[in-house]
Amino acid sequence: MLTRLVPRFLMFFFPLILALALVLFFFPSPMPEPEAAPLSHEVLEVLEATDFHNALIPALSPPPQWEQYTLQTGDRLSHLWQNRMHLPLATLYRLLDQQDGAQLLHRIHPGQHIEWLASRDGQLLALRIWANRAEGHEWVRDGQQFAFNSLSNQREVRYVRLEGVLDGILINSLQNMPEIAGQEGAIAAALDRHLPLRRDARNGDRFSLLVEQEWLSGDPRPYSTRLMAFEYQGDRLQIRAARHSDDRFYTPDGASLIPPFSRTPLAQNFRISSHFNLNRRHPITGRVQPHYGTDFATPIGTSVVAPADGTVLRRGWHPYAGHYVVLAHGQGYETRYLHLNRILVNRGQSVRRGQQIAQTGNSGRSTGPHLHYELHIGGRPVNAMRVELPSTERLEGQDLEQFTEHSRQLFATLDQQMSTRQLALSVRSNPSS
Repeated sequence: MLTRLVPRFLMFFFPLILALALVLFFFPSPMPEPEAAPLSHEVLEVLEATDFHNALIPALSPPPQWEQYTLQTGDRLSHLWQNRMHLPLATLYRLLDQQDGAQLLHRIHPGQHIEWLASRDGQLLALRIWANRAEGHEWVRDGQQFAFNSLSNQREVRYVRLEGVLDGILINSLQNMPEIAGQEGAIAAALDRHLPLRRDARNGDRFSLLVEQEWLSGDPRPYSTRLMAFEYQGDRLQIRAARHSDDRFYTPDGASLIPPFSRTPLAQNFRISSHFNLNRRHPITGRVQPHYGTDFATPIGTSVVAPADGTVLRRGWHPYAGHYVVLAHGQGYETRYLHLNRILVNRGQSVRRGQQIAQTGNSGRSTGPHLHYELHIGGRPVNAMRVELPSTERLEGQDLEQFTEHSRQLFATLDQQMSTRQLALSVRSNPSS
Protein backbone atom coordinates (compact mmCIF):
# COMPACT_ATOMS: atom_id res chain seq x y z
CA MET A 1 0.00 0.00 0.00
CA LEU A 2 2.81 2.40 1.01
CA THR A 3 4.75 1.69 -2.18
CA ARG A 4 1.73 2.67 -4.34
CA LEU A 5 1.32 6.00 -2.48
CA VAL A 6 4.93 7.18 -3.00
CA PRO A 7 4.69 7.74 -6.81
CA ARG A 8 1.43 9.68 -6.41
CA PHE A 9 3.10 11.86 -3.77
CA LEU A 10 5.99 12.66 -6.09
CA MET A 11 3.70 13.33 -9.04
CA PHE A 12 1.73 15.86 -6.99
CA PHE A 13 4.77 17.84 -5.69
CA PHE A 14 7.12 17.57 -8.70
CA PRO A 15 5.48 20.43 -10.71
CA LEU A 16 5.59 22.67 -7.62
CA ILE A 17 9.30 21.99 -7.03
CA LEU A 18 10.09 22.60 -10.72
CA ALA A 19 8.25 25.93 -10.71
CA LEU A 20 10.13 27.09 -7.59
CA ALA A 21 13.47 26.19 -9.18
CA LEU A 22 12.66 28.23 -12.31
CA VAL A 23 11.75 31.26 -10.21
CA LEU A 24 15.06 31.11 -8.30
CA PHE A 25 16.99 30.69 -11.57
CA PHE A 26 15.48 33.67 -13.37
CA PHE A 27 15.11 35.93 -10.29
CA PRO A 28 18.17 35.28 -8.13
CA SER A 29 18.44 36.83 -4.67
CA PRO A 30 20.75 39.87 -4.48
CA MET A 31 24.43 39.00 -3.92
CA PRO A 32 25.80 39.92 -0.46
CA GLU A 33 28.13 42.87 -0.19
CA PRO A 34 31.77 41.74 -0.45
CA GLU A 35 33.45 41.74 2.98
CA ALA A 36 35.87 44.63 3.40
CA ALA A 37 39.50 43.59 3.44
CA PRO A 38 41.11 44.06 6.86
CA LEU A 39 43.40 47.02 7.22
CA SER A 40 47.13 46.30 7.29
CA HIS A 41 47.55 47.48 10.89
CA GLU A 42 44.72 45.14 11.95
CA VAL A 43 46.50 42.20 10.35
CA LEU A 44 49.75 43.12 12.10
CA GLU A 45 47.99 43.40 15.45
CA VAL A 46 46.46 39.95 15.05
CA LEU A 47 49.79 38.42 14.05
CA GLU A 48 51.65 40.02 16.92
CA ALA A 49 48.96 38.90 19.36
CA THR A 50 50.01 35.33 18.58
CA ASP A 51 53.35 36.03 20.21
CA PHE A 52 52.52 34.22 23.43
CA HIS A 53 55.89 35.00 25.02
CA ASN A 54 54.53 38.42 26.01
CA ALA A 55 51.09 37.19 27.02
CA LEU A 56 51.77 36.78 30.74
CA ILE A 57 53.71 39.99 31.32
CA PRO A 58 51.51 42.38 33.32
CA ALA A 59 51.65 46.14 33.01
CA LEU A 60 54.25 47.64 35.32
CA SER A 61 52.71 49.39 38.31
CA PRO A 62 53.86 51.75 39.67
CA PRO A 63 55.54 53.48 36.65
CA PRO A 64 59.27 52.92 36.00
CA GLN A 65 61.52 54.30 38.71
CA TRP A 66 65.01 55.78 38.46
CA GLU A 67 67.67 53.25 39.42
CA GLN A 68 71.15 54.20 40.54
CA TYR A 69 74.62 52.89 41.26
CA THR A 70 77.94 54.32 42.40
CA LEU A 71 80.82 52.97 40.32
CA GLN A 72 83.27 50.76 42.20
CA THR A 73 86.89 49.87 41.51
CA GLY A 74 87.09 47.29 38.74
CA ASP A 75 83.66 48.03 37.27
CA ARG A 76 83.33 47.85 33.49
CA LEU A 77 80.45 49.67 31.87
CA SER A 78 79.64 46.84 29.45
CA HIS A 79 79.40 44.38 32.33
CA LEU A 80 77.24 46.73 34.41
CA TRP A 81 75.08 47.44 31.37
CA GLN A 82 74.06 43.80 31.02
CA ASN A 83 74.28 42.37 34.52
CA ARG A 84 73.13 45.21 36.77
CA MET A 85 71.23 47.60 34.53
CA HIS A 86 69.73 44.75 32.44
CA LEU A 87 69.89 46.76 29.22
CA PRO A 88 70.72 45.57 25.67
CA LEU A 89 74.34 46.10 24.64
CA ALA A 90 73.11 47.41 21.29
CA THR A 91 71.89 50.54 23.11
CA LEU A 92 75.31 51.11 24.69
CA TYR A 93 76.99 50.75 21.29
CA ARG A 94 74.52 53.28 19.89
CA LEU A 95 75.53 55.80 22.57
CA LEU A 96 79.21 55.13 21.93
CA ASP A 97 78.69 55.74 18.21
CA GLN A 98 77.20 59.17 18.84
CA GLN A 99 79.65 62.03 18.68
CA ASP A 100 78.18 63.74 21.74
CA GLY A 101 78.97 62.11 25.04
CA ALA A 102 80.93 59.10 23.79
CA GLN A 103 84.15 60.22 25.52
CA LEU A 104 82.32 60.51 28.85
CA LEU A 105 81.25 56.89 28.60
CA HIS A 106 84.80 55.80 27.82
CA ARG A 107 86.18 57.70 30.84
CA ILE A 108 83.89 56.66 33.68
CA HIS A 109 85.76 56.04 36.92
CA PRO A 110 85.12 54.79 40.48
CA GLY A 111 83.07 57.14 42.64
CA GLN A 112 80.94 58.48 39.81
CA HIS A 113 77.20 58.21 40.28
CA ILE A 114 75.21 56.67 37.43
CA GLU A 115 71.41 56.70 37.15
CA TRP A 116 69.09 55.22 34.55
CA LEU A 117 65.41 54.96 33.72
CA ALA A 118 64.22 51.90 31.79
CA SER A 119 60.90 50.77 30.40
CA ARG A 120 59.20 47.55 31.47
CA ASP A 121 60.62 45.70 28.46
CA GLY A 122 64.19 46.72 29.25
CA GLN A 123 64.67 49.66 26.88
CA LEU A 124 66.74 52.60 28.10
CA LEU A 125 64.68 55.79 28.44
CA ALA A 126 67.27 58.05 30.08
CA LEU A 127 70.80 57.86 31.47
CA ARG A 128 72.62 60.26 33.79
CA ILE A 129 76.28 60.27 34.78
CA TRP A 130 77.28 62.73 37.47
CA ALA A 131 80.79 64.16 37.84
CA ASN A 132 79.78 65.50 41.27
CA ARG A 133 76.56 66.40 43.07
CA ALA A 134 76.02 69.53 40.99
CA GLU A 135 77.26 68.66 37.50
CA GLY A 136 76.57 65.80 35.15
CA HIS A 137 75.37 64.75 31.72
CA GLU A 138 72.20 63.15 30.48
CA TRP A 139 71.09 61.04 27.52
CA VAL A 140 67.32 61.04 26.84
CA ARG A 141 65.68 58.75 24.30
CA ASP A 142 64.20 60.51 21.28
CA GLY A 143 62.79 57.80 19.02
CA GLN A 144 65.71 55.56 18.04
CA GLN A 145 68.31 58.18 18.99
CA PHE A 146 69.34 59.86 22.23
CA ALA A 147 69.54 63.58 22.92
CA PHE A 148 72.63 64.57 24.93
CA ASN A 149 72.50 67.37 27.50
CA SER A 150 74.56 68.83 30.32
CA LEU A 151 73.16 68.93 33.84
CA SER A 152 73.98 71.66 36.33
CA ASN A 153 71.32 71.13 39.00
CA GLN A 154 72.40 70.70 42.57
CA ARG A 155 71.50 67.20 43.79
CA GLU A 156 70.51 66.69 47.37
CA VAL A 157 70.03 63.43 49.26
CA ARG A 158 67.47 63.35 52.04
CA TYR A 159 66.36 60.54 54.32
CA VAL A 160 62.88 60.02 55.69
CA ARG A 161 61.99 57.71 58.55
CA LEU A 162 58.45 56.37 58.55
CA GLU A 163 56.59 54.20 61.02
CA GLY A 164 53.05 52.96 61.18
CA VAL A 165 50.56 50.20 61.85
CA LEU A 166 49.27 47.99 59.07
CA ASP A 167 45.68 48.72 58.13
CA GLY A 168 44.46 46.43 55.38
CA ILE A 169 47.27 46.77 52.82
CA LEU A 170 50.51 48.67 53.28
CA ILE A 171 49.69 51.49 50.88
CA ASN A 172 46.66 52.40 53.05
CA SER A 173 48.97 52.87 56.02
CA LEU A 174 51.29 55.18 54.02
CA GLN A 175 48.70 57.47 52.46
CA ASN A 176 48.56 59.98 55.30
CA MET A 177 52.33 60.57 55.47
CA PRO A 178 53.08 63.95 53.82
CA GLU A 179 56.83 63.24 53.56
CA ILE A 180 56.18 60.69 50.81
CA ALA A 181 53.06 62.16 49.18
CA GLY A 182 52.64 60.63 45.74
CA GLN A 183 55.24 57.91 46.36
CA GLU A 184 53.20 55.57 48.53
CA GLY A 185 52.76 53.06 45.72
CA ALA A 186 56.48 52.83 44.93
CA ILE A 187 57.45 52.36 48.58
CA ALA A 188 54.71 49.80 49.23
CA ALA A 189 55.72 47.87 46.11
CA ALA A 190 59.39 47.90 47.19
CA LEU A 191 58.61 46.41 50.60
CA ASP A 192 56.19 43.91 49.09
CA ARG A 193 59.00 42.66 46.84
CA HIS A 194 61.18 41.95 49.84
CA LEU A 195 58.68 40.45 52.28
CA PRO A 196 55.86 37.89 51.93
CA LEU A 197 53.28 40.47 53.00
CA ARG A 198 50.43 38.95 51.00
CA ARG A 199 50.86 35.72 52.91
CA ASP A 200 51.98 36.73 56.40
CA ALA A 201 50.85 40.34 57.00
CA ARG A 202 48.06 40.94 59.50
CA ASN A 203 46.23 44.06 60.61
CA GLY A 204 47.97 45.61 63.60
CA ASP A 205 51.51 44.67 62.50
CA ARG A 206 54.01 47.48 63.09
CA PHE A 207 56.67 48.66 60.67
CA SER A 208 59.49 51.20 60.41
CA LEU A 209 60.97 52.29 57.07
CA LEU A 210 64.02 54.32 56.10
CA VAL A 211 63.63 55.91 52.66
CA GLU A 212 66.25 57.75 50.61
CA GLN A 213 65.07 60.59 48.37
CA GLU A 214 67.13 62.43 45.74
CA TRP A 215 66.09 65.96 44.80
CA LEU A 216 67.17 68.31 42.06
CA SER A 217 67.16 72.00 42.94
CA GLY A 218 63.98 73.70 41.80
CA ASP A 219 61.95 70.48 41.48
CA PRO A 220 58.90 70.28 43.76
CA ARG A 221 59.10 66.49 44.10
CA PRO A 222 61.95 63.99 44.42
CA TYR A 223 62.86 62.22 41.19
CA SER A 224 64.31 59.15 42.91
CA THR A 225 63.06 57.19 45.92
CA ARG A 226 64.73 54.10 47.39
CA LEU A 227 63.91 51.92 50.36
CA MET A 228 67.15 51.64 52.37
CA ALA A 229 66.20 49.75 55.55
CA PHE A 230 63.13 48.43 57.29
CA GLU A 231 61.88 46.61 60.35
CA TYR A 232 58.64 44.65 60.42
CA GLN A 233 57.10 43.22 63.57
CA GLY A 234 53.98 41.06 63.37
CA ASP A 235 52.52 37.83 64.65
CA ARG A 236 53.76 35.84 61.65
CA LEU A 237 56.70 37.95 60.46
CA GLN A 238 59.54 39.57 62.40
CA ILE A 239 62.50 40.88 60.43
CA ARG A 240 64.82 43.82 59.87
CA ALA A 241 67.13 44.33 56.92
CA ALA A 242 69.19 46.95 55.08
CA ARG A 243 70.28 47.55 51.50
CA HIS A 244 73.85 46.64 50.56
CA SER A 245 75.97 48.09 47.74
CA ASP A 246 74.78 45.25 45.48
CA ASP A 247 71.21 46.61 45.92
CA ARG A 248 70.11 43.46 47.74
CA PHE A 249 68.82 43.37 51.30
CA TYR A 250 70.48 41.55 54.20
CA THR A 251 69.71 41.07 57.88
CA PRO A 252 72.09 42.66 60.43
CA ASP A 253 74.23 39.49 60.51
CA GLY A 254 74.58 39.44 56.71
CA ALA A 255 71.96 36.82 55.82
CA SER A 256 70.44 37.44 52.39
CA LEU A 257 66.70 37.89 51.95
CA ILE A 258 66.92 36.19 48.57
CA PRO A 259 68.07 32.58 48.16
CA PRO A 260 70.89 31.39 45.88
CA PHE A 261 69.85 30.80 42.25
CA SER A 262 70.68 28.10 39.75
CA ARG A 263 71.26 29.30 36.20
CA THR A 264 68.68 27.01 34.59
CA PRO A 265 65.49 25.28 35.82
CA LEU A 266 66.47 21.89 34.40
CA ALA A 267 68.38 19.07 36.06
CA GLN A 268 70.10 18.23 32.76
CA ASN A 269 71.68 20.27 29.99
CA PHE A 270 69.57 20.91 26.90
CA ARG A 271 70.12 22.89 23.72
CA ILE A 272 68.86 26.49 23.73
CA SER A 273 66.58 26.78 20.71
CA SER A 274 65.80 30.50 21.13
CA HIS A 275 67.75 33.03 23.19
CA PHE A 276 66.57 36.05 25.17
CA ASN A 277 66.49 38.90 22.65
CA LEU A 278 65.01 42.35 23.20
CA ASN A 279 65.62 43.22 19.54
CA ARG A 280 64.09 40.13 17.96
CA ARG A 281 61.97 40.80 14.88
CA HIS A 282 58.65 39.04 14.51
CA PRO A 283 59.13 36.42 11.73
CA ILE A 284 55.91 37.48 9.95
CA THR A 285 55.36 41.18 10.64
CA GLY A 286 59.02 42.21 10.62
CA ARG A 287 58.42 44.44 13.62
CA VAL A 288 60.64 44.35 16.68
CA GLN A 289 58.90 41.91 19.03
CA PRO A 290 61.15 41.09 21.99
CA HIS A 291 61.65 37.51 23.16
CA TYR A 292 61.61 37.83 26.94
CA GLY A 293 62.77 34.33 27.81
CA THR A 294 65.05 31.42 26.96
CA ASP A 295 63.70 28.40 25.10
CA PHE A 296 65.15 24.94 25.84
CA ALA A 297 64.48 22.15 23.35
CA THR A 298 63.43 19.28 25.61
CA PRO A 299 61.50 16.03 25.17
CA ILE A 300 57.97 16.07 26.55
CA GLY A 301 57.97 15.02 30.20
CA THR A 302 61.39 16.45 31.12
CA SER A 303 61.54 17.51 34.79
CA VAL A 304 61.40 21.25 35.50
CA VAL A 305 62.94 22.18 38.86
CA ALA A 306 62.80 25.38 40.91
CA PRO A 307 66.06 27.35 40.42
CA ALA A 308 65.68 28.85 43.92
CA ASP A 309 63.47 28.67 46.99
CA GLY A 310 60.16 30.38 46.43
CA THR A 311 56.38 30.31 46.44
CA VAL A 312 53.98 29.39 43.66
CA LEU A 313 52.44 32.71 42.68
CA ARG A 314 50.28 31.48 39.80
CA ARG A 315 49.49 28.38 37.78
CA GLY A 316 47.04 28.02 34.96
CA TRP A 317 46.31 27.79 31.26
CA HIS A 318 46.73 30.37 28.51
CA PRO A 319 45.76 29.79 24.86
CA TYR A 320 49.26 30.81 23.71
CA ALA A 321 51.40 29.92 26.72
CA GLY A 322 49.65 26.63 27.41
CA HIS A 323 50.06 25.27 30.93
CA TYR A 324 52.23 27.72 32.89
CA VAL A 325 53.62 28.31 36.39
CA VAL A 326 54.92 31.51 37.99
CA LEU A 327 57.19 31.41 41.08
CA ALA A 328 57.99 34.34 43.40
CA HIS A 329 61.41 34.16 45.06
CA GLY A 330 61.37 37.40 47.03
CA GLN A 331 63.08 40.76 46.61
CA GLY A 332 61.54 41.27 43.17
CA TYR A 333 62.77 37.98 41.66
CA GLU A 334 60.14 36.02 39.73
CA THR A 335 60.42 33.06 37.32
CA ARG A 336 57.95 31.85 34.69
CA TYR A 337 57.59 28.50 32.91
CA LEU A 338 55.47 28.09 29.74
CA HIS A 339 54.22 25.27 27.45
CA LEU A 340 54.22 22.69 30.23
CA ASN A 341 52.77 19.21 29.92
CA ARG A 342 52.02 18.75 33.61
CA ILE A 343 52.09 21.00 36.69
CA LEU A 344 53.09 19.37 39.99
CA VAL A 345 52.62 22.28 42.44
CA ASN A 346 49.67 24.35 43.64
CA ARG A 347 49.18 28.07 44.10
CA GLY A 348 50.57 29.31 47.42
CA GLN A 349 52.80 26.26 47.89
CA SER A 350 56.38 26.77 49.08
CA VAL A 351 59.07 25.12 46.97
CA ARG A 352 62.75 24.46 47.56
CA ARG A 353 65.65 24.87 45.18
CA GLY A 354 65.92 21.77 42.99
CA GLN A 355 62.36 20.58 43.71
CA GLN A 356 60.44 19.30 40.69
CA ILE A 357 57.59 21.69 39.89
CA ALA A 358 56.43 20.57 36.43
CA GLN A 359 57.14 18.59 33.28
CA THR A 360 57.97 20.16 29.94
CA GLY A 361 55.51 19.83 27.09
CA ASN A 362 54.16 21.32 23.90
CA SER A 363 50.96 22.96 25.15
CA GLY A 364 49.53 26.23 23.90
CA ARG A 365 50.74 27.75 20.66
CA SER A 366 54.08 26.06 20.23
CA THR A 367 56.11 24.92 17.23
CA GLY A 368 57.55 21.93 19.08
CA PRO A 369 58.30 20.48 22.52
CA HIS A 370 60.28 22.97 24.57
CA LEU A 371 60.38 24.97 27.82
CA HIS A 372 60.07 28.75 27.69
CA TYR A 373 61.77 30.11 30.85
CA GLU A 374 61.70 33.72 32.04
CA LEU A 375 63.39 35.56 34.91
CA HIS A 376 62.00 38.91 36.05
CA ILE A 377 63.72 41.27 38.50
CA GLY A 378 61.77 44.20 39.87
CA GLY A 379 59.01 43.75 37.29
CA ARG A 380 61.36 43.64 34.29
CA PRO A 381 62.37 40.58 32.24
CA VAL A 382 66.13 39.95 32.13
CA ASN A 383 68.41 37.47 30.39
CA ALA A 384 68.56 34.57 32.85
CA MET A 385 71.57 33.09 31.06
CA ARG A 386 73.74 36.19 31.55
CA VAL A 387 72.45 38.20 34.50
CA GLU A 388 74.41 38.18 37.74
CA LEU A 389 72.49 35.85 40.07
CA PRO A 390 72.54 35.61 43.88
CA SER A 391 75.03 32.87 44.74
CA THR A 392 75.31 32.97 48.50
CA GLU A 393 73.02 32.86 51.52
CA ARG A 394 75.27 35.06 53.65
CA LEU A 395 77.85 37.81 53.19
CA GLU A 396 81.41 36.95 54.18
CA GLY A 397 84.81 38.55 54.46
CA GLN A 398 85.23 42.06 53.09
CA ASP A 399 81.64 42.18 51.83
CA LEU A 400 80.35 41.50 55.34
CA GLU A 401 82.67 44.14 56.83
CA GLN A 402 81.52 46.74 54.32
CA PHE A 403 77.86 45.92 54.90
CA THR A 404 78.23 45.94 58.69
CA GLU A 405 79.86 49.37 58.65
CA HIS A 406 77.26 50.96 56.37
CA SER A 407 74.19 49.20 57.78
CA ARG A 408 75.12 50.25 61.31
CA GLN A 409 74.23 53.83 60.36
CA LEU A 410 71.04 52.78 58.59
CA PHE A 411 69.83 50.73 61.55
CA ALA A 412 70.80 53.51 63.98
CA THR A 413 68.66 55.93 61.99
CA LEU A 414 65.84 53.42 61.83
CA ASP A 415 66.03 53.10 65.64
CA GLN A 416 66.16 56.92 66.04
CA GLN A 417 69.63 56.78 67.58
CA MET A 418 70.91 58.84 64.65
CA SER A 419 69.06 61.66 62.90
CA THR A 420 68.22 61.55 59.21
CA ARG A 421 70.25 64.74 58.74
CA GLN A 422 73.34 63.14 60.28
CA LEU A 423 72.93 60.16 57.97
CA ALA A 424 72.68 62.42 54.91
CA LEU A 425 75.86 64.28 55.90
CA SER A 426 77.66 60.98 56.44
CA VAL A 427 76.63 59.68 53.01
CA ARG A 428 77.66 62.95 51.36
CA SER A 429 81.16 62.67 52.87
CA ASN A 430 81.44 59.02 51.77
CA PRO A 431 79.32 58.62 48.61
CA SER A 432 80.71 55.18 47.73
CA SER A 433 79.25 53.58 50.85
